[in-house]
Amino acid sequence: MYLQQILNGVSYVAVGEGNPDVTSLACDTSNVKQGCLFFCIKGQKHDGHDFFRKAVGDGAVALVCDHPVETQILQIVVEDVRAVMSIAAKNFFDCCVDRLKVISIVGTNGKTSTSYVLDSILSKAGYKTAVIGTNGVFINGQKYPCQLTTPDPIELHSWFRQMYLNKVDIAVMEVSAHAIALRKMEGIKFEVAIFTNFSQDHLDFFHTMENYAATKKSFFDAKYVKNVVTNADDELGVEIASLLPSATYGINNKADVQATNVRIGKEQTDYRVQLFGQQALIVTRLAGLFNVYNTLAAATCASVLGVDVDTIASAIADVQSVSGRNETVIRSDGARIVVDFAHTPDGVGNILEFLRRTTEGKLVVVFGCGGNRDKFKRPLMAQIVSRYADFAVLTNDNPRFEDPKLIARDVSEALTCKYKIILNRSQATEYALSVATGEDTVAILGKGAEEYQEIRGRKFPYSDIEVVRNLLRVE
Repeated sequence: MYLQQILNGVSYVAVGEGNPDVTSLACDTSNVKQGCLFFCIKGQKHDGHDFFRKAVGDGAVALVCDHPVETQILQIVVEDVRAVMSIAAKNFFDCCVDRLKVISIVGTNGKTSTSYVLDSILSKAGYKTAVIGTNGVFINGQKYPCQLTTPDPIELHSWFRQMYLNKVDIAVMEVSAHAIALRKMEGIKFEVAIFTNFSQDHLDFFHTMENYAATKKSFFDAKYVKNVVTNADDELGVEIASLLPSATYGINNKADVQATNVRIGKEQTDYRVQLFGQQALIVTRLAGLFNVYNTLAAATCASVLGVDVDTIASAIADVQSVSGRNETVIRSDGARIVVDFAHTPDGVGNILEFLRRTTEGKLVVVFGCGGNRDKFKRPLMAQIVSRYADFAVLTNDNPRFEDPKLIARDVSEALTCKYKIILNRSQATEYALSVATGEDTVAILGKGAEEYQEIRGRKFPYSDIEVVRNLLRVE
């Protein structure tokens, strides 16, 4: 594709002349090959402008940058390289996203579970679907690996083209606050944007809760979305509802879609739903109050898209589990082992409140905190674990480039329940299972369906659920 076609809709100043044929896009020099258009992205640690010579040497035919650099090849100088990369990626992949209906899910917690439920509803309603999120990319039910909750634009629009070629009707995608801040959504108009909730996370990046909230709120703009579905029981959700006409859902506050007579059991939850004047009984294997909100969000969105209430109720009942979210294994003696992605104070509180209420014996919690991330949530998570747990095993999450011992120290200083530190995560899990008996619950939090552990820049194969299954097989 010629450069001028890729730059359609972009304001820029050209330094140099020409209209080269571009065969690929890249923002990482390791992905540059002959015929590439290279985007000089400024990151938190590195600036792509510092690597333009390597990009040119490896075959880049033009650069997109925010200031001219010393090179003879064509430069496209723009105000915001990240925003331009999003638009250029859309153009390069034939604007396939415009031929799909795309649903976005924004919020601190609940995005993945909501996407699973919504995918079930839309599939039952006869649509061909795709999902992009923390657990990977799914196209018509086929799973593909993906590194980020919201992929970078070049990868993202490549996926949209794959979806179009596979005749997908509706794509459901998790949209992280980072993706919004880094302008990954430029050029996409979402059919529906769902807001789930807001609580503390990512302060290493956003620095204050005000900035974090403002970033999420900025997405709910007519530039990006046609229809809004938002949580009437969440303070930021109420603010979002005031920005654009919105369909609301909730339990406590008045909403367009209301759950009543909520009954939460150990293995399932049921409630009555009033859905834009229609009524139904919702029965779901996704237990816990937080999953009432997740299923309400999905139901509201599906209704906005025209799906009838009976199809919605039936499809919600079909969802047996969500990988890495309250994923439960029952040991032969009756002990319950639960793997969950909860890694924020609010998320940890949600799952532990449910497990505490449905556990007759001890609640043993295995958890840690990620390295090089929001340090302010470490004592908060420790306090919440202490509130619900009889015993905690403090271990590694993804330490990244931090010293695991220092992370554990930060957390342990706020723990008031009995605890033991075992930094090797599989050994920590084994120990937790060894102290649990028949009526106990072991909660293993933080990684969910992740299949790696990130240490010193490397991702080592690791899965909480596989470790649990292997340990149970040994027993």
